Amino acid sequence: MKKVQRVEAIFELLRVVLGLLVAYCITLVLIVITSDVSAGEVIQNFVLGPFTTPRRFGQLMGKFIPYVLGGCGMCFIYGCGRFNLIGEGIVNFAPAVACIVLFNTPIFDGIPWILGVAILLIICCAVGGALAMVPAIGREKLKVSEMVTSIIMNYMLLYLSLWLLKMFFTDRGQAFLCSPMYPDNGKFFQLISGTNLHAGIFISIIGWVIACLMYDRMRIGTKIRICGSNGMFAKYSGLNTTKVILIAQLIGGLYAGAAACVDAFGMYTRYQYSTLTNIGMDALIVAVIARKKPIYIPLAAFVLAYVRTSAVVLNLSSNIPIEFVNMMQAVLILFIAAQNFLKKSKDKVIYKMSMENEKQEKKGEVVA
Repeated sequence: MKKVQRVEAIFELLRVVLGLLVAYCITLVLIVITSDVSAGEVIQNFVLGPFTTPRRFGQLMGKFIPYVLGGCGMCFIYGCGRFNLIGEGIVNFAPAVACIVLFNTPIFDGIPWILGVAILLIICCAVGGALAMVPAIGREKLKVSEMVTSIIMNYMLLYLSLWLLKMFFTDRGQAFLCSPMYPDNGKFFQLISGTNLHAGIFISIIGWVIACLMYDRMRIGTKIRICGSNGMFAKYSGLNTTKVILIAQLIGGLYAGAAACVDAFGMYTRYQYSTLTNIGMDALIVAVIARKKPIYIPLAAFVLAYVRTSAVVLNLSSNIPIEFVNMMQAVLILFIAAQNFLKKSKDKVIYKMSMENEKQEKKGEVVA
């Protein structure tokens, strides 16, 4: 049984790698054909662009940090068989609530940095968890589609966060809508000066480790996987499926709140969201690439952050629009989400392994 599981794990990883290579090659060929610059320059900017300067690499890592937390959260939501997309609205709204506390209360006066960012993280996680429960409860108790509810709520939360910004903590001295500058104990400091690589990466690492332990080593993770794979089996096995599904979406909301915190207070010096950030939707893509397994989330998050950063570098150095790289993303998801991709090869390996084990067992019986 362990050998079969090992083969399945290898083929799952192979599906991600091959899907990435196919999508990458298709996109690269079309970029070379349609670009107004030389093929070598296009390849250099697209393939190596994110690693050519510390600033560009910091831009990649700035995207990677919230992707890890958001992707871990979506593994729990997606893993229990639900498509709650509230993470998009949480990224806008949770930091706005934290900013009200930051700028309108004396809590942050004179406290050390570690305590300040801990308070911000707790507030964002609490808001994220509470918001995630609205579409979750609507689905489980009222049979209302959690996808539709969450998408509607995303826009509601966007405009509500803008209202909070205008009413409670806007900086009237600026030419654009934003908050005052964050105090030193109310933001994540830069690890490399002049880049977007900030201390929020430590939150991402801790969050990823906790997600792996919960999902793969704890009972709640096992229950979530059972409910997601076969809800009827889980129900007739004695599991309280409603409770498990609600807990899974609560965990997803907590992680979305953490992603919102590290992005808002790590990437920027002030709150300045005016549109949806797309981090919540990207978290779903990360979870799909990782096949709902938190252990693969860092790899999936790095791949998506790398693709997005390459698109920006390419857009600045040629006439290729940044949206062009969305094709690569679509092809990548197509290959990874396709259930029959490499399925025949995997089945052949497992069948061959089973036949060899059966022959060895027969030999053992003859000898005995």
